[in-house]
Amino acid sequence: MILKNESDYEKASERIDEIFGAKPGTPEKKELEELLKAVKAYEDDFIRMLKENDM
Repeated sequence: MILKNESDYEKASERIDEIFGAKPGTPEKKELEELLKAVKAYEDDFIRMLKENDM
């Protein structure tokens, strides 16, 4: 899963809030793990972009 823009990021963040307490072995837990990875990648890219623009 790749978040392409701020709207995707916001939707993913909202869904994370909804399923944060998902139990191991459930489809929601797998979804949560994928969403967390996607959000982290988006944030890392955003931070990298900010650093590049400061130079």
